Amino acid sequence: MRETYDLVVIGGGPGGYPAAIRAAQLGLSVAIVEPGNFGGECTNYGCIPSKALISPVESYWRVKNLPFMRGEVEVDFEGLMKWAKSIVSRTRSGVLQLLKGYGVDVYQTRGYFESSTTVRLGDGGTLRADKFVVATGTEPARIPGIEIDGAVVHDNRTILGLKKKPSTMLIIGGGYIGVEYANVFAKLGVEVHLVEMLPRLLPQMDQDVSRIIERRLRKLGVKVRTRARVESVELRESFAKARISGGEEVEADAVLVAVGRRPVTRDLGLEKAGVRLDGSGFIKVNEHMETSNPRILASGDVSGPPLLAHKAFHQAVVAAENAAGLDTAYEPMAVPEVVFTDPEVVSIGLKEEEARERGFKARAVRYPLGGSPRAAIEDSIDGFVKIVYDDDSKTLLGVQIVAPHASEIAAEAVYAIETGATLEDLALTIHPHPTISEALKEAAELALERPIHYVLRRKK
Repeated sequence: MRETYDLVVIGGGPGGYPAAIRAAQLGLSVAIVEPGNFGGECTNYGCIPSKALISPVESYWRVKNLPFMRGEVEVDFEGLMKWAKSIVSRTRSGVLQLLKGYGVDVYQTRGYFESSTTVRLGDGGTLRADKFVVATGTEPARIPGIEIDGAVVHDNRTILGLKKKPSTMLIIGGGYIGVEYANVFAKLGVEVHLVEMLPRLLPQMDQDVSRIIERRLRKLGVKVRTRARVESVELRESFAKARISGGEEVEADAVLVAVGRRPVTRDLGLEKAGVRLDGSGFIKVNEHMETSNPRILASGDVSGPPLLAHKAFHQAVVAAENAAGLDTAYEPMAVPEVVFTDPEVVSIGLKEEEARERGFKARAVRYPLGGSPRAAIEDSIDGFVKIVYDDDSKTLLGVQIVAPHASEIAAEAVYAIETGATLEDLALTIHPHPTISEALKEAAELALERPIHYVLRRKK
Protein backbone atom coordinates (compact mmCIF):
# COMPACT_ATOMS: atom_id res chain seq x y z
CA MET A 1 0.00 0.00 0.00
CA ARG A 2 1.05 3.59 -0.57
CA GLU A 3 1.90 6.13 2.14
CA THR A 4 0.47 9.29 0.55
CA TYR A 5 -3.19 9.78 -0.38
CA ASP A 6 -5.55 12.49 -1.48
CA LEU A 7 -7.79 11.66 1.48
CA VAL A 8 -7.42 9.65 4.67
CA VAL A 9 -10.54 8.83 6.66
CA ILE A 10 -10.16 8.02 10.35
CA GLY A 11 -13.09 5.90 11.50
CA GLY A 12 -14.97 3.13 9.71
CA GLY A 13 -18.52 3.80 10.87
CA PRO A 14 -21.45 5.62 9.21
CA GLY A 15 -19.57 8.92 9.35
CA GLY A 16 -16.45 7.40 7.80
CA TYR A 17 -16.90 4.64 5.24
CA PRO A 18 -19.45 6.56 3.08
CA ALA A 19 -16.93 9.42 2.93
CA ALA A 20 -14.25 7.01 1.72
CA ILE A 21 -16.56 5.52 -0.91
CA ARG A 22 -17.82 8.89 -2.20
CA ALA A 23 -14.28 10.28 -2.39
CA ALA A 24 -13.18 7.21 -4.36
CA GLN A 25 -16.13 7.70 -6.73
CA LEU A 26 -14.84 11.24 -7.33
CA GLY A 27 -11.43 9.92 -8.32
CA LEU A 28 -9.46 10.54 -5.12
CA SER A 29 -6.90 8.08 -3.76
CA VAL A 30 -8.36 7.09 -0.39
CA ALA A 31 -7.34 5.22 2.73
CA ILE A 32 -9.47 4.45 5.76
CA VAL A 33 -8.14 3.75 9.26
CA GLU A 34 -10.22 1.84 11.80
CA PRO A 35 -8.90 0.02 14.90
CA GLY A 36 -12.05 -2.00 15.55
CA ASN A 37 -14.80 -3.55 13.50
CA PHE A 38 -15.92 -1.72 10.39
CA GLY A 39 -19.48 -0.41 10.42
CA GLY A 40 -18.98 1.57 13.63
CA GLU A 41 -21.31 1.75 16.59
CA CYS A 42 -24.42 1.43 14.44
CA THR A 43 -23.50 -1.85 12.76
CA ASN A 44 -21.73 -3.52 15.66
CA TYR A 45 -23.50 -2.36 18.81
CA GLY A 46 -26.38 -0.03 18.00
CA CYS A 47 -28.89 0.23 15.18
CA ILE A 48 -28.33 -3.17 13.58
CA PRO A 49 -28.11 -5.60 16.53
CA SER A 50 -30.81 -3.85 18.53
CA LYS A 51 -33.24 -3.99 15.60
CA ALA A 52 -32.18 -7.58 14.91
CA LEU A 53 -33.44 -8.29 18.44
CA ILE A 54 -36.51 -6.08 18.22
CA SER A 55 -37.89 -7.50 14.96
CA PRO A 56 -38.20 -11.19 15.96
CA VAL A 57 -39.34 -10.31 19.48
CA GLU A 58 -42.13 -8.14 18.04
CA SER A 59 -43.16 -11.02 15.77
CA TYR A 60 -43.12 -13.40 18.73
CA TRP A 61 -45.16 -11.03 20.86
CA ARG A 62 -47.74 -10.42 18.19
CA VAL A 63 -48.25 -14.12 17.41
CA LYS A 64 -48.32 -15.01 21.09
CA ASN A 65 -51.09 -12.48 21.78
CA LEU A 66 -53.37 -13.17 18.82
CA PRO A 67 -56.69 -14.29 20.37
CA PHE A 68 -57.08 -17.29 18.08
CA MET A 69 -53.60 -18.80 18.56
CA ARG A 70 -53.34 -22.09 20.43
CA GLY A 71 -50.35 -23.63 22.15
CA GLU A 72 -47.20 -22.11 23.56
CA VAL A 73 -44.66 -20.15 21.55
CA GLU A 74 -41.20 -20.00 23.06
CA VAL A 75 -38.04 -18.02 22.33
CA ASP A 76 -34.62 -19.66 22.43
CA PHE A 77 -32.77 -16.73 24.00
CA GLU A 78 -29.31 -17.98 23.12
CA GLY A 79 -30.45 -18.64 19.56
CA LEU A 80 -31.95 -15.13 19.35
CA MET A 81 -28.67 -13.52 20.43
CA LYS A 82 -26.67 -15.64 17.97
CA TRP A 83 -29.05 -14.70 15.17
CA ALA A 84 -28.65 -10.99 15.94
CA LYS A 85 -24.87 -11.39 15.86
CA SER A 86 -25.10 -13.12 12.48
CA ILE A 87 -26.90 -10.07 11.07
CA VAL A 88 -24.16 -7.85 12.47
CA SER A 89 -21.47 -10.02 10.89
CA ARG A 90 -23.21 -9.97 7.53
CA THR A 91 -23.63 -6.18 7.59
CA ARG A 92 -20.03 -5.62 8.68
CA SER A 93 -18.73 -7.83 5.88
CA GLY A 94 -20.79 -5.82 3.42
CA VAL A 95 -19.07 -2.60 4.50
CA LEU A 96 -15.62 -4.08 3.90
CA GLN A 97 -16.66 -5.42 0.49
CA LEU A 98 -17.89 -1.97 -0.52
CA LEU A 99 -14.64 -0.31 0.52
CA LYS A 100 -12.49 -2.84 -1.27
CA GLY A 101 -14.77 -2.74 -4.32
CA TYR A 102 -14.11 0.99 -4.66
CA GLY A 103 -10.36 0.58 -4.26
CA VAL A 104 -10.12 2.13 -0.80
CA ASP A 105 -7.01 1.01 1.08
CA VAL A 106 -8.02 -0.38 4.48
CA TYR A 107 -5.81 -0.06 7.56
CA GLN A 108 -7.21 -1.98 10.52
CA THR A 109 -5.29 -0.17 13.23
CA ARG A 110 -5.40 2.96 15.34
CA GLY A 111 -4.51 6.35 13.87
CA TYR A 112 -3.64 9.69 15.45
CA PHE A 113 -2.40 13.01 14.11
CA GLU A 114 1.25 13.96 14.31
CA SER A 115 0.54 17.13 12.31
CA SER A 116 -2.14 18.53 10.02
CA THR A 117 -0.73 16.43 7.15
CA THR A 118 0.42 13.26 8.88
CA VAL A 119 -1.26 10.41 10.73
CA ARG A 120 0.75 7.89 12.72
CA LEU A 121 -0.64 4.36 12.71
CA GLY A 122 -0.73 2.03 15.68
CA ASP A 123 1.46 -0.48 13.86
CA GLY A 124 4.18 2.14 13.43
CA GLY A 125 3.40 3.21 9.88
CA THR A 126 2.69 6.74 8.68
CA LEU A 127 0.07 8.10 6.27
CA ARG A 128 0.18 11.51 4.62
CA ALA A 129 -2.70 13.20 2.86
CA ASP A 130 -3.92 16.48 1.43
CA LYS A 131 -7.21 16.14 3.31
CA PHE A 132 -8.55 14.12 6.25
CA VAL A 133 -12.01 13.20 7.50
CA VAL A 134 -12.33 12.42 11.21
CA ALA A 135 -15.26 10.11 11.92
CA THR A 136 -14.39 8.39 15.18
CA GLY A 137 -17.94 8.53 16.54
CA THR A 138 -18.99 8.20 20.16
CA GLU A 139 -18.84 5.64 22.93
CA PRO A 140 -21.16 4.84 25.86
CA ALA A 141 -21.11 7.42 28.63
CA ARG A 142 -20.29 6.25 32.14
CA ILE A 143 -21.76 6.89 35.57
CA PRO A 144 -19.05 7.57 38.16
CA GLY A 145 -18.90 4.72 40.67
CA ILE A 146 -20.75 2.21 38.47
CA GLU A 147 -18.32 -0.13 36.74
CA ILE A 148 -19.20 -1.94 33.52
CA ASP A 149 -17.98 -5.50 34.06
CA GLY A 150 -19.66 -7.12 31.06
CA ALA A 151 -21.02 -9.92 33.23
CA VAL A 152 -23.73 -8.29 35.35
CA VAL A 153 -23.38 -4.57 34.63
CA HIS A 154 -23.51 -3.71 30.93
CA ASP A 155 -23.54 -0.89 28.42
CA ASN A 156 -25.15 -1.16 24.99
CA ARG A 157 -22.04 -2.98 23.74
CA THR A 158 -21.59 -5.70 26.33
CA ILE A 159 -25.34 -6.40 26.67
CA LEU A 160 -25.11 -8.16 23.31
CA GLY A 161 -22.90 -10.79 24.94
CA LEU A 162 -25.65 -12.09 27.23
CA LYS A 163 -25.76 -15.88 27.09
CA LYS A 164 -28.72 -16.39 29.38
CA LYS A 165 -31.97 -14.48 29.68
CA PRO A 166 -32.00 -12.57 32.98
CA SER A 167 -34.99 -12.88 35.27
CA THR A 168 -34.71 -9.25 36.41
CA MET A 169 -33.11 -6.30 34.64
CA LEU A 170 -32.42 -2.75 35.76
CA ILE A 171 -32.07 -0.17 32.99
CA ILE A 172 -30.53 3.17 33.90
CA GLY A 173 -31.62 5.83 31.43
CA GLY A 174 -34.97 6.44 29.73
CA GLY A 175 -33.70 7.62 26.35
CA TYR A 176 -34.09 5.69 23.10
CA ILE A 177 -31.64 2.91 24.05
CA GLY A 178 -33.25 2.41 27.44
CA VAL A 179 -36.84 2.27 26.23
CA GLU A 180 -36.02 0.02 23.26
CA TYR A 181 -34.32 -2.56 25.46
CA ALA A 182 -37.04 -2.24 28.13
CA ASN A 183 -39.60 -3.08 25.46
CA VAL A 184 -37.63 -6.10 24.19
CA PHE A 185 -36.80 -7.68 27.52
CA ALA A 186 -40.26 -7.11 28.99
CA LYS A 187 -41.76 -8.98 26.04
CA LEU A 188 -39.34 -11.82 26.67
CA GLY A 189 -40.76 -12.17 30.17
CA VAL A 190 -38.04 -10.34 32.08
CA GLU A 191 -38.99 -8.18 35.06
CA VAL A 192 -37.70 -4.77 33.97
CA HIS A 193 -37.02 -1.72 36.14
CA LEU A 194 -36.44 1.50 34.17
CA VAL A 195 -35.00 4.56 35.94
CA GLU A 196 -34.84 8.04 34.39
CA MET A 197 -33.67 11.10 36.32
CA LEU A 198 -35.70 13.57 34.22
CA PRO A 199 -39.47 14.08 34.61
CA ARG A 200 -40.37 11.81 31.66
CA LEU A 201 -39.07 9.13 29.34
CA LEU A 202 -37.73 10.15 25.91
CA PRO A 203 -37.22 13.71 27.14
CA GLN A 204 -36.05 14.88 23.70
CA MET A 205 -39.39 13.92 22.17
CA ASP A 206 -42.80 15.59 22.24
CA GLN A 207 -44.56 15.19 25.60
CA ASP A 208 -47.48 13.36 23.96
CA VAL A 209 -45.01 10.81 22.61
CA SER A 210 -43.43 10.24 26.01
CA ARG A 211 -46.83 9.74 27.60
CA ILE A 212 -47.86 6.97 25.20
CA ILE A 213 -44.55 5.11 25.40
CA GLU A 214 -44.54 5.19 29.19
CA ARG A 215 -48.12 3.94 29.27
CA ARG A 216 -47.27 1.08 26.89
CA LEU A 217 -44.21 0.07 28.89
CA ARG A 218 -46.16 0.07 32.14
CA LYS A 219 -48.80 -2.11 30.45
CA LEU A 220 -46.00 -4.59 29.66
CA GLY A 221 -45.14 -4.66 33.35
CA VAL A 222 -42.08 -2.39 33.21
CA LYS A 223 -41.60 -0.63 36.54
CA VAL A 224 -40.90 2.93 35.41
CA ARG A 225 -39.38 5.47 37.79
CA THR A 226 -38.90 9.05 36.59
CA ARG A 227 -37.31 11.90 38.57
CA ALA A 228 -35.15 9.21 40.14
CA ARG A 229 -31.45 8.34 40.26
CA VAL A 230 -29.52 5.12 40.73
CA GLU A 231 -27.19 6.14 43.52
CA SER A 232 -25.10 2.98 43.71
CA VAL A 233 -24.73 -0.49 42.23
CA GLU A 234 -23.10 -3.17 44.35
CA LEU A 235 -21.99 -6.37 42.62
CA ARG A 236 -22.71 -9.72 44.19
CA GLU A 237 -21.66 -13.13 42.87
CA SER A 238 -24.27 -13.35 40.12
CA PHE A 239 -26.44 -10.26 40.54
CA ALA A 240 -26.33 -6.60 41.49
CA LYS A 241 -28.03 -4.64 44.24
CA ALA A 242 -28.91 -1.09 43.25
CA ARG A 243 -29.94 1.73 45.52
CA ILE A 244 -32.36 4.21 43.99
CA SER A 245 -32.97 7.73 45.28
CA GLY A 246 -35.59 7.66 47.99
CA GLY A 247 -34.08 4.63 49.67
CA GLU A 248 -35.54 1.95 47.40
CA GLU A 249 -33.39 -1.07 46.53
CA VAL A 250 -33.58 -3.30 43.45
CA GLU A 251 -31.82 -6.60 42.86
CA ALA A 252 -31.18 -7.50 39.23
CA ASP A 253 -29.44 -10.26 37.29
CA ALA A 254 -28.45 -7.70 34.68
CA VAL A 255 -27.97 -3.94 34.73
CA LEU A 256 -27.91 -1.87 31.53
CA VAL A 257 -26.36 1.60 31.76
CA ALA A 258 -27.83 3.72 28.94
CA VAL A 259 -27.20 7.30 29.97
CA GLY A 260 -25.96 8.80 26.72
CA ARG A 261 -22.83 9.00 24.62
CA ARG A 262 -19.49 10.80 24.69
CA PRO A 263 -17.33 11.71 21.68
CA VAL A 264 -14.22 9.70 20.82
CA THR A 265 -11.83 12.63 20.44
CA ARG A 266 -9.26 11.99 23.14
CA ASP A 267 -5.78 10.74 22.16
CA LEU A 268 -6.31 11.52 18.47
CA GLY A 269 -3.70 14.28 18.41
CA LEU A 270 -6.30 16.78 17.23
CA GLU A 271 -4.51 19.61 18.99
CA LYS A 272 -1.42 18.90 16.84
CA ALA A 273 -3.61 19.25 13.75
CA GLY A 274 -5.19 22.53 14.88
CA VAL A 275 -8.66 21.04 15.31
CA ARG A 276 -10.82 22.70 17.97
CA LEU A 277 -13.41 20.98 20.18
CA ASP A 278 -16.50 22.37 21.87
CA GLY A 279 -17.14 22.24 25.61
CA SER A 280 -18.48 18.69 25.40
CA GLY A 281 -15.53 17.34 23.44
CA PHE A 282 -17.22 17.24 20.01
CA ILE A 283 -15.38 18.58 16.97
CA LYS A 284 -16.58 21.98 15.79
CA VAL A 285 -17.57 22.02 12.11
CA ASN A 286 -19.21 24.39 9.63
CA GLU A 287 -21.87 23.57 7.04
CA HIS A 288 -19.16 22.09 4.78
CA MET A 289 -18.10 19.76 7.61
CA GLU A 290 -14.79 21.63 7.83
CA THR A 291 -13.09 21.94 11.20
CA SER A 292 -11.03 24.89 12.41
CA ASN A 293 -8.34 23.50 10.11
CA PRO A 294 -9.93 23.45 6.60
CA ARG A 295 -7.66 20.56 5.55
CA ILE A 296 -9.43 18.41 8.12
CA LEU A 297 -13.14 17.65 8.03
CA ALA A 298 -15.31 15.73 10.48
CA SER A 299 -18.60 13.88 10.09
CA GLY A 300 -21.02 11.77 12.08
CA ASP A 301 -21.41 11.59 15.84
CA VAL A 302 -17.98 13.09 16.52
CA SER A 303 -19.22 16.38 15.04
CA GLY A 304 -22.05 16.66 17.57
CA PRO A 305 -25.75 15.86 18.08
CA PRO A 306 -28.09 14.54 16.92
CA LEU A 307 -26.23 11.23 17.15
CA LEU A 308 -27.87 9.36 14.30
CA ALA A 309 -26.44 6.97 11.71
CA HIS A 310 -28.51 8.40 8.86
CA LYS A 311 -27.31 11.89 9.72
CA ALA A 312 -23.75 10.54 9.69
CA PHE A 313 -24.24 8.96 6.23
CA HIS A 314 -25.32 12.31 4.82
CA GLN A 315 -22.57 14.29 6.52
CA ALA A 316 -19.95 11.81 5.31
CA VAL A 317 -20.91 12.44 1.69
CA VAL A 318 -20.83 16.22 2.24
CA ALA A 319 -17.37 15.93 3.82
CA ALA A 320 -16.05 13.79 0.95
CA GLU A 321 -17.39 16.10 -1.74
CA ASN A 322 -15.83 19.15 -0.10
CA ALA A 323 -12.55 17.26 0.31
CA ALA A 324 -12.70 16.66 -3.45
CA GLY A 325 -13.13 20.37 -4.15
CA LEU A 326 -16.89 20.52 -4.61
CA ASP A 327 -19.07 23.06 -2.81
CA THR A 328 -21.55 20.97 -0.83
CA ALA A 329 -23.34 22.00 2.36
CA TYR A 330 -25.00 20.09 5.15
CA GLU A 331 -28.13 22.19 5.78
CA PRO A 332 -31.08 19.85 6.38
CA MET A 333 -34.43 21.21 7.46
CA ALA A 334 -35.58 17.89 8.85
CA VAL A 335 -33.52 15.03 10.30
CA PRO A 336 -35.77 12.14 11.39
CA GLU A 337 -35.35 10.77 14.90
CA VAL A 338 -36.73 7.27 15.34
CA VAL A 339 -37.30 5.09 18.40
CA PHE A 340 -38.08 1.45 17.63
CA THR A 341 -40.48 0.81 20.48
CA ASP A 342 -44.02 -0.57 20.28
CA PRO A 343 -45.44 1.51 18.69
CA GLU A 344 -42.56 3.09 16.83
CA VAL A 345 -41.86 6.78 17.35
CA VAL A 346 -40.74 9.33 14.77
CA SER A 347 -39.94 13.00 15.34
CA ILE A 348 -39.19 15.19 12.32
CA GLY A 349 -38.59 18.91 11.98
CA LEU A 350 -39.90 21.48 14.42
CA LYS A 351 -42.14 20.97 17.41
CA GLU A 352 -44.87 23.57 17.92
CA GLU A 353 -43.02 25.57 20.55
CA GLU A 354 -39.78 25.51 18.52
CA ALA A 355 -41.64 26.79 15.46
CA ARG A 356 -43.07 29.71 17.43
CA GLU A 357 -39.63 30.55 18.78
CA ARG A 358 -38.41 30.79 15.18
CA GLY A 359 -41.10 33.30 14.33
CA PHE A 360 -43.68 31.10 12.61
CA LYS A 361 -47.38 31.44 13.27
CA ALA A 362 -47.34 27.81 14.28
CA ARG A 363 -50.33 25.57 14.75
CA ALA A 364 -50.54 21.84 15.37
CA VAL A 365 -53.17 19.20 14.72
CA ARG A 366 -53.22 15.70 16.19
CA TYR A 367 -54.89 12.87 14.29
CA PRO A 368 -55.51 9.78 16.48
CA LEU A 369 -55.04 6.29 15.02
CA GLY A 370 -58.25 4.99 16.58
CA GLY A 371 -60.02 5.12 13.21
CA SER A 372 -57.20 3.53 11.20
CA PRO A 373 -58.02 -0.01 9.99
CA ARG A 374 -54.31 -0.82 9.66
CA ALA A 375 -53.68 0.29 13.24
CA ALA A 376 -56.52 -2.00 14.36
CA ILE A 377 -54.97 -4.88 12.38
CA GLU A 378 -51.66 -4.19 14.14
CA ASP A 379 -53.46 -3.98 17.52
CA SER A 380 -52.00 -0.53 18.10
CA ILE A 381 -54.71 2.11 18.00
CA ASP A 382 -53.46 4.44 20.73
CA GLY A 383 -50.92 6.22 18.52
CA PHE A 384 -51.26 9.42 16.52
CA VAL A 385 -49.85 11.65 13.82
CA LYS A 386 -49.22 15.26 14.78
CA ILE A 387 -48.49 17.88 12.14
CA VAL A 388 -46.99 21.28 12.93
CA TYR A 389 -47.57 23.89 10.23
CA ASP A 390 -47.40 27.61 9.57
CA ASP A 391 -50.93 29.01 9.75
CA ASP A 392 -50.23 31.72 7.16
CA SER A 393 -48.61 29.67 4.39
CA LYS A 394 -49.94 26.25 5.49
CA THR A 395 -46.39 24.94 4.99
CA LEU A 396 -45.40 21.82 6.93
CA LEU A 397 -42.84 22.47 9.65
CA GLY A 398 -42.78 19.29 11.71
CA VAL A 399 -44.29 15.85 12.09
CA GLN A 400 -44.56 13.53 15.10
CA ILE A 401 -45.69 9.95 14.54
CA VAL A 402 -46.48 7.26 17.11
CA ALA A 403 -47.58 4.23 15.14
CA PRO A 404 -46.64 0.76 13.91
CA HIS A 405 -44.14 1.01 11.03
CA ALA A 406 -43.67 4.74 11.67
CA SER A 407 -40.02 4.44 10.65
CA GLU A 408 -41.05 3.31 7.16
CA ILE A 409 -43.17 6.40 6.47
CA ALA A 410 -40.80 8.91 8.05
CA ALA A 411 -39.08 9.70 4.75
CA GLU A 412 -42.34 10.97 3.24
CA ALA A 413 -42.65 13.52 6.01
CA VAL A 414 -38.97 14.49 5.65
CA TYR A 415 -39.43 14.97 1.92
CA ALA A 416 -42.54 17.06 2.45
CA ILE A 417 -40.78 19.41 4.87
CA GLU A 418 -37.58 19.65 2.80
CA THR A 419 -39.52 20.55 -0.36
CA GLY A 420 -41.79 23.10 1.31
CA ALA A 421 -44.96 21.05 0.88
CA THR A 422 -48.24 22.47 2.17
CA LEU A 423 -51.16 20.85 3.93
CA GLU A 424 -52.98 20.88 0.59
CA ASP A 425 -50.11 19.03 -1.10
CA LEU A 426 -50.19 16.29 1.52
CA ALA A 427 -53.98 16.07 1.57
CA LEU A 428 -54.10 15.64 -2.22
CA THR A 429 -51.49 12.87 -2.23
CA ILE A 430 -53.21 9.51 -2.70
CA HIS A 431 -52.01 7.01 -0.10
CA PRO A 432 -52.49 3.23 -0.35
CA HIS A 433 -55.23 1.68 1.78
CA PRO A 434 -55.08 0.21 4.37
CA THR A 435 -51.77 1.62 5.58
CA ILE A 436 -50.46 3.67 8.47
CA SER A 437 -49.23 6.22 5.91
CA GLU A 438 -52.85 7.27 5.33
CA ALA A 439 -52.73 8.97 8.71
CA LEU A 440 -50.42 11.63 7.26
CA LYS A 441 -53.05 12.53 4.66
CA GLU A 442 -55.83 12.34 7.27
CA ALA A 443 -53.91 14.68 9.58
CA ALA A 444 -53.49 17.21 6.78
CA GLU A 445 -57.22 16.99 6.00
CA LEU A 446 -58.00 17.50 9.67
CA ALA A 447 -55.83 20.64 9.73
CA LEU A 448 -57.74 21.89 6.65
CA GLU A 449 -61.01 21.12 8.49
CA ARG A 450 -62.26 18.61 5.94
CA PRO A 451 -61.48 15.17 7.43
CA ILE A 452 -63.26 12.15 5.98
CA HIS A 453 -62.49 9.57 8.67
CA TYR A 454 -62.77 11.83 11.69
CA VAL A 455 -65.80 13.64 13.07
CA LEU A 456 -64.99 17.32 13.13
CA ARG A 457 -66.44 19.10 16.13
CA ARG A 458 -68.05 22.21 14.75
CA LYS A 459 -67.71 25.41 16.69
CA LYS A 460 -71.02 26.58 18.15
